[in-house]
Amino acid sequence: MANTKHGLPQTKGIFKLRGYVTGMQRDNTFKEIETRSGKKMYVLNFGVETAPESTVFVTVQGMERDDVYFSKRVGNGKTETKKVAWAKRFDDQGEGYELIGVAVGLEKDENGKNVKHTYTEFDAAEKIYEQLEDGMPVFVQGEIEFSSFKRDNGEVSRNKRFNVRQIYNSSNVDFESPDFKETSDFKQKIVFMNIEKDNESEEPRFIVEAKIVNYNSIEDAEFIIYNKALANNFRGKLKPYTAIDVWGKIVNKIDTDEVEEASNVWGEEDTFKRINKSYVRELVITGASPDSIDTETYTEEAIEEAIKKLNSEGQVDSSWGDSEDIDDLDLPW
Repeated sequence: MANTKHGLPQTKGIFKLRGYVTGMQRDNTFKEIETRSGKKMYVLNFGVETAPESTVFVTVQGMERDDVYFSKRVGNGKTETKKVAWAKRFDDQGEGYELIGVAVGLEKDENGKNVKHTYTEFDAAEKIYEQLEDGMPVFVQGEIEFSSFKRDNGEVSRNKRFNVRQIYNSSNVDFESPDFKETSDFKQKIVFMNIEKDNESEEPRFIVEAKIVNYNSIEDAEFIIYNKALANNFRGKLKPYTAIDVWGKIVNKIDTDEVEEASNVWGEEDTFKRINKSYVRELVITGASPDSIDTETYTEEAIEEAIKKLNSEGQVDSSWGDSEDIDDLDLPW
């Protein structure tokens, strides 16, 4: 039995980015929130420019807790974990024990090597905010979180968040180099539901509908495929409720349209250009593993039973408990 609220194993996703920090001067880059339970929460959002006009926004978010966890390796691939009171989270827990949290390596020693510290998500948000500057080159790894919530008008808003688990100083990235390769990658286990061609797109574009199984929710998600042969494999070889590992690129580019307007004046016409900026945000699948195909774990019956169990207990959207306090933070994704 999986250690989740519904009994199914989670379908986890990860990402990695390399580029330059941006967005540190925005008004809502760092937020301090008091949750309804009276605990303090820190939320840090900043961008990583991975290519010209391509920026992925990431999040470090955490709240005060009662306990934290430390772990150490004890051999044979096993680890030993112990619980420690929140107030003692900075104390030395003995040889080999390391806090389970966010790895931060933004400081360098006298030899120019990154010095790594591990913090809780709560402390990491504050520490990273203090150390980051726009234009700093970084390498970021983390986990993808899919969530949803119902608005007052009844509409369901679906979000994906890139939660930082590791951040380090990086060497400079030369976007102009002929050898430059963008690092803006993801890998995700999905439960495939359907694939359809986007008939409104001028180029071949296919929309993959999938389900993501979280610890305490089951979310609908959408992915994109541009490779026609890959799309045909999905269409011909995958049935609904089939799990498969996919990977690809995180696309978050500015789509700029220049609109010319003429002002109605006497004499010579006065023209000016208004720039309309919108964002293309997609998780583009570029490959998948046939060896990972699983037709038994996430059957229609299993998914329906899990949703029924969540609904009977009151399905929640996020593992943070007081997430409804941050639904309307004007985040840039």
